[in-house]
Amino acid sequence: MKITFKRFLIATVTLGIIGVAVLVSGIVPVKASSGHWPVTAWFLDYASDRSVDFHSNGIEVPNLDVPGMITLGAGTYQTNCQFCHGQPERQQPPVAQGMTPTPPQLQDSLPEMSDQETFYIVKHGIKFAGMPAWPTQRRDDEIWPVVAFLNAMPSMTNEEYRQRTRRRPSDPPEGSFNRAEPIGDNAFIDEHCAACHGRDGSNNINRRVPILAGQNEAYLAMSLRSYRAMRRHSGVMMPVAYRLTDDRIDALAKHFSSQSRLPPKEPAPKSELVETGRRLATEGDVKKKIPSCVDCHGPGERLRSKTYPRLAGQPAWYIERQLELFGKRDRGGMKAKIMHKIADKLDDESRRAVAAYYAAAPAASL
Repeated sequence: MKITFKRFLIATVTLGIIGVAVLVSGIVPVKASSGHWPVTAWFLDYASDRSVDFHSNGIEVPNLDVPGMITLGAGTYQTNCQFCHGQPERQQPPVAQGMTPTPPQLQDSLPEMSDQETFYIVKHGIKFAGMPAWPTQRRDDEIWPVVAFLNAMPSMTNEEYRQRTRRRPSDPPEGSFNRAEPIGDNAFIDEHCAACHGRDGSNNINRRVPILAGQNEAYLAMSLRSYRAMRRHSGVMMPVAYRLTDDRIDALAKHFSSQSRLPPKEPAPKSELVETGRRLATEGDVKKKIPSCVDCHGPGERLRSKTYPRLAGQPAWYIERQLELFGKRDRGGMKAKIMHKIADKLDDESRRAVAAYYAAAPAASL
């Protein structure tokens, strides 16, 4: 039969009318309980795989073998991911099993993915799959520990997982905190804080995590409220702080601020770098209009405000990264604007030097 333009037009209009009728009638089910048709599942999976492969090209992978990276990622996974993707050697949570598509059991599916692809999915999520994007797009540094953990997850037992996401063996035993009793019972800190910060806030697992022990109480409370209000950007801390009441925030701040600061465990930086940082921190730079750091951040007791953090003994990587985030306007926080103009004037070498000086400062100089 010869297909004329008139017949083609009639067929097109007819199909269009049928399509609209099906759409308006609601006859096509959208219930998750029935799952996707096989052809729909194949199409979505194939399109997703190709898109991730294309867009993840060129992502630069940092060193993921840094001590503590897996444990740090495990703590984040426990907070943000496990209720859909489950735990090692455990059945997938029942609510996740009712989703369409069902979230993959990552212990089985990850070996097929590159680090770049894993990072891209964790950061951006996947449309039509219930996979959310990272809570903030400004903190790529927080995502890489999750990638490191996911790489280790296929060979991890559930007991190993639980050890990494709760109180660590090196933490003080229950009831023997340095100077303060835990708030209520130990369960809250064990579940939400200890994996990254330690039960007493003395973090000895990873240089990406700040030390909370001995920090100014007012600063800790302000930081948690900034995270809760989503004014300070962190895909790790915002979900935790969002669930905190004012009373819980005040109790946590009081608890960690009253703990004894332990000596830093990271290798001592080069003395020349520390001396350069000392001069900049104590004297500033008149030519570049950079004020000194010590009046606001110590060492010493005369601080302009208790809402400013003490920096002595903090990990060098953490301090340097915070200065970078201030310069890029990606850190946020209640008083972030104060630091923006200062951070703009610091080059890479200056940031490294100041970070080295404060990391080398003894805990006694707080």
